[in-house]
Amino acid sequence: MLKRMRAVIAAAAMGGAVALGGAVALPATAGAATTPSPAPAPSDLAVSPSPVIVAGGAGTTATFTYKAADAGAARLLDGSGRAVPLAVGSAGSGAYTARYGFTFRDEPGAWKLEVKTGGGTATKEFQVHWSTGLDFAASPDVVDRGGVVRLTGTLTYGASRGYAGQRVYLAFKPVGGSYGRVGWVTTDGRGRFSADEKAGGSGWWRAEFDGTTAAEPATSDSDRVDVRDAARRTRVTGFDASPDPVRAGDTLRLRGRLEIDGGDFWRGYPDHRVRILFKPDGGYRWQYVTSAWTGDRGFFAADVRARTSGWWRAEFEAVTGATGSVSSSDYVTVRAPRPVPPPAADTRVIRFDASPEPVKYGRYLTFRGTLQVWDDGWEGYGHQKVTVWFKKAGGSWHYVKTLRTNVSGKFWGKTKATRSGSWKVVFPGDDDARRSSSRSDRVRVKH
Repeated sequence: MLKRMRAVIAAAAMGGAVALGGAVALPATAGAATTPSPAPAPSDLAVSPSPVIVAGGAGTTATFTYKAADAGAARLLDGSGRAVPLAVGSAGSGAYTARYGFTFRDEPGAWKLEVKTGGGTATKEFQVHWSTGLDFAASPDVVDRGGVVRLTGTLTYGASRGYAGQRVYLAFKPVGGSYGRVGWVTTDGRGRFSADEKAGGSGWWRAEFDGTTAAEPATSDSDRVDVRDAARRTRVTGFDASPDPVRAGDTLRLRGRLEIDGGDFWRGYPDHRVRILFKPDGGYRWQYVTSAWTGDRGFFAADVRARTSGWWRAEFEAVTGATGSVSSSDYVTVRAPRPVPPPAADTRVIRFDASPEPVKYGRYLTFRGTLQVWDDGWEGYGHQKVTVWFKKAGGSWHYVKTLRTNVSGKFWGKTKATRSGSWKVVFPGDDDARRSSSRSDRVRVKH
């Protein structure tokens, strides 16, 4: 009994517990083992650059980083579920890194970085885009207002592949303004597109692509188009070189009218330069001689010295808003001067009549009469040029047109009646006959 008590006391002294009258209880063990804490899950997953833009044949290398208790395993998953394992390396302080070079063999779109460690699994989504290219042209460089501007181009992606079925916007910036979209087109199977736009003003055109989940946005270079007012047609009418024939050294009178298309009618084109050209008989090249300026009704006149027989004509060079034009040619025979020229014979214009009277506005007015020359009696002066002149009330005489007499000296012609006034015919004279003029005949125009 004494031995047992000693044993109990010794156990109590060692911190144990005693169960009286039964078995001895085991003492609690100091520093007994506890359940270990779980390892942390991967964190701070990052992708650089993001999005990953693949451009050029060499591709683009992306860097992936994360933090974890151990390196674990990392891989990439594309949109179709294809897995690309990554070689992971330590970046120090519990960080890990991996790299992957994306090329055009990799599927563009949504990708996922997946990391598995002893602490669990973590993922991060990112985008892979292919680069795009946008070639563009606007033509012509200069177009008439209201004309058509042709817009063409090609949208490519990846390794210069045509990007089919994509919407490309057309944008315009007027001079002094900013870009605004005016419409859109869809690329064909080879990535090409085209459109026609009405030319309303000068400015710059370009194409814009907003991108997709697989391709980057793109904006083309700008192409300028200048819009000008459409040039109106011109013509030279009534051109005449007289007298014909003419003596060498005498004055040759060149007359005509420059007109411009007014839409419903032709009107005189004032304050513009007309060039007078000459081509000698048997020659091949037109030679510049002189110039004349048109008056307020488009008429022009120039006097030159007659040298040799040949052709005369008038030319108007194109200017802004007006096309160029050329008159009909007029041949003039130049004769050698006589040693002692005989006195010029008298001439007269008889039975001149402008009819009908009155005449309705826009109807034709007819001129008739006879040119006579004195040669031991009055006789018809055939194959001569006479000019028709008009004067409104209170105005001055203006040249209208040139007529030619027949073998009997008679002449006939017509013109449209536009205003009331007086008419007359003038024979300008030549080396053989003097100048003469008919009586004036007044005609009233009814509206």
